[in-house]
Amino acid sequence: MNIKQISISFILSIVITFIFFTLLITYDYSKIDLSSLKESQSFSLFGIEYYRIEVVEGKDPKGIPNNFNMSLFGIVLGILLFFVLEMLNKKRATKR
Repeated sequence: MNIKQISISFILSIVITFIFFTLLITYDYSKIDLSSLKESQSFSLFGIEYYRIEVVEGKDPKGIPNNFNMSLFGIVLGILLFFVLEMLNKKRATKR
């Protein structure tokens, strides 16, 4: 086992997961018009809410993450990415 390679795969999977959620939330924000939003808007992935824009009368809309669901998706995606990266590294190492 190469600890250095495992560490790189682990950190890379966390960074990719963070970038994925950042792009996903940015994309969902771009699809809605905040100035004319009348009711709360939920963003979901596979039917599970991970982010919500809460509308309060007289105030600007406020984004509220669903920390549990976002963490759950993040952990699952991070684990999957870690194993994919490790399999790719093992495949690349056997070709040498």
